[in-house]
Amino acid sequence: MNNAELYQRSNTLQKRDALDCLEEYKKKLNWKNYETVIDIGCGDGSVTTGILRKFLPNDFKQLIGCDISDKMIDYANMKHTSDYVKFIVMDIAGNLPDDMKGVFNHAFSFYTLHWIKQQEVTFRNIFKLLAEGGDCLLVFLGHMPVFDVYRILARSHRWRYWLKDVDKFISPYHDSQDPEKEIRRMMCKIGFSSVEVQCRAKSFIYNGLDALKRAVKAVNPFNLPEDCLDEFLEDYVSVVRDMKLIENDDNVESSVKVNTNYNLITVYGVKRTTLIT
Repeated sequence: MNNAELYQRSNTLQKRDALDCLEEYKKKLNWKNYETVIDIGCGDGSVTTGILRKFLPNDFKQLIGCDISDKMIDYANMKHTSDYVKFIVMDIAGNLPDDMKGVFNHAFSFYTLHWIKQQEVTFRNIFKLLAEGGDCLLVFLGHMPVFDVYRILARSHRWRYWLKDVDKFISPYHDSQDPEKEIRRMMCKIGFSSVEVQCRAKSFIYNGLDALKRAVKAVNPFNLPEDCLDEFLEDYVSVVRDMKLIENDDNVESSVKVNTNYNLITVYGVKRTTLIT
């Protein structure tokens, strides 16, 4: 999950859903002059600058991307930094720098929060990052077949050692019966207002097994030996085949389709700590 170039080439699903979400919520985001914006879990920076940046007004003050991965941030700064855009290493579930608290008018996150087990800590930190009246728009996975594949492989003799911590990398909402209720209750407890939580059924088709393998490799969270990775991906495809997610499997590679049906969670909330009279 630290190969920035591979991720940049293989995150078509993530980019599509980020764009769709921003299009849906652009009228709700209350943009003002000279605002500061943060993208949490920015990865290689391509979504930050290639998608999110286009929705910002021209007179924004600063856009900061943060990520826990040094390699991702190095790549993002090399490729995407400018006078008004920069990227920093930060763990959103860790201790926040004091100079980041209460600073941001808008906080965004696309396809990051499902990797984090400490959900309440993370949402509290997002609340702390926001200035009074600031809002957040967060997009992350609920139920997703990739997590079921991880679990199946973790039970196999071949991969159980390398995937022994598999539960660390399963979305906290993968097995949830009512993620909307869970998240809304947590956010209201923290102090967010105007909370909106939507869990929607989505689908995506990978055109060919190679496209699927690249996407899986780009977000692979397990510390597998490099010389085992190809075999791991082959076993991954075998499980996907057993789950009957592959169409035209007997035809040439160019006609093979891999169907992915998943639940996408979209969250909006406002930091309002003072009463409006």
